Amino acid sequence: MKILFIACYSPLINNSASIETLQYLNNLAKIDGNEVHLLTVNFPKNSIYYDEYILSMLDKKVKMHIISGGKIFEKIMPKKSLNTEVADVSKSNKSFIKTLLKKGKSIIAVPDMYLNWAKSASKYGIELAKREKFDVMFSMHEPPSSHICALKIKEEFRDLPWVTYWSDPWLKDSTRANISKARRKFEGSFEKKIVELSDKFIFVTKANRDDYIKSYNIPVEKTFIVTRGYDEKQYSEIKKSSKPSLINKDKINFVYAGEIFSKLRDVNPFIGALNDIKDKNVELYNKLNVMFFGNIDDEDIKNKLMQVENVNVSPRIPYDEALGYMLNSEVLLLFGNKNSKQIPAKIYDYFGADGLIFVILGDENDPIRDVVENKKKCIVVNNNTHEIVNGINKIVSMLENNEKYGPIEEYKWQYISKRLNDILKG
Repeated sequence: MKILFIACYSPLINNSASIETLQYLNNLAKIDGNEVHLLTVNFPKNSIYYDEYILSMLDKKVKMHIISGGKIFEKIMPKKSLNTEVADVSKSNKSFIKTLLKKGKSIIAVPDMYLNWAKSASKYGIELAKREKFDVMFSMHEPPSSHICALKIKEEFRDLPWVTYWSDPWLKDSTRANISKARRKFEGSFEKKIVELSDKFIFVTKANRDDYIKSYNIPVEKTFIVTRGYDEKQYSEIKKSSKPSLINKDKINFVYAGEIFSKLRDVNPFIGALNDIKDKNVELYNKLNVMFFGNIDDEDIKNKLMQVENVNVSPRIPYDEALGYMLNSEVLLLFGNKNSKQIPAKIYDYFGADGLIFVILGDENDPIRDVVENKKKCIVVNNNTHEIVNGINKIVSMLENNEKYGPIEEYKWQYISKRLNDILKG
């Protein structure tokens, strides 16, 4: 089977979507008879998102087609800092530039930062499809421009079967709740065309699938649910070799590895819970070593976390290093999303670790509840200080009673990717 795989986020960079792409690519490429071509965005090596380790993990049989995101994209892409005199810019100027870039991004990034890429990549993809005669095309939402690129190719090759993957909602995502009517109309026209021309649909959650079926009258038999997973072999290798310096073997280590988007994830009750434990049970408080790794988009929240004595806040770290912390911690911390049908992809990484998973729901309708409930290694609470304190106490009690649970077998990538291959083969 010859597959054209379209994804803006690829193993060139370090985020949860790129890890997912990596695993799908590798496992599809391992299946006899498959030939996989990846059409993706070029992230320069000096970008803060570029990750050489993740790229090194990509199966060499995958044929990569890397297209530039355009001059504006490459200009505003955050770069790795240089330890030279040239980088001697005042903090106030840096802050001003950062604010300016954020405002510019919100204006021109419709539906996301990759629309210009989608236009260029689709032209390249059309010529590629003429040469390669693909059996199937597969595109991954997150961001939407992956689908827009595939749409242009599908319009040229109507007989090419097209499977679309919807990890998150598009227009109904909570981060798009306040966009303008003009932008909603513009993005909505794209979403409608993509749904109309898609031959099959893959969703990560039942809630998102049901919503698309209802919104667009999609026949249920054309839809599938495929979750994400973890790489057992990679985990074993990293656990043997990693030496995470912030792990304290004399304490109970809590790790959160991922982004904190304040619109989706509210960590204030968690901060309140830690402060409450400090006031009422200092012995318990001193047992805890809490680590956050990843970007936090709200400086006030970041500062509040940093003021808690037993919390360590670190910036984004390479994927293998983050895995080292996950695999050597007793507790993996996860914040669900509020007002969203999206599930944080990190939960599937966590399923492959030995640690307990402390899930703090985004709200009462958080779809992650269906994934984590009735799993013994998951302790699930609502996002309020009282329940979080009770949850921490329960976790500590479980660990002291030696209640430990290993990885969840059904979420190994080899099983997940086989299901995807069967759907693509059709």
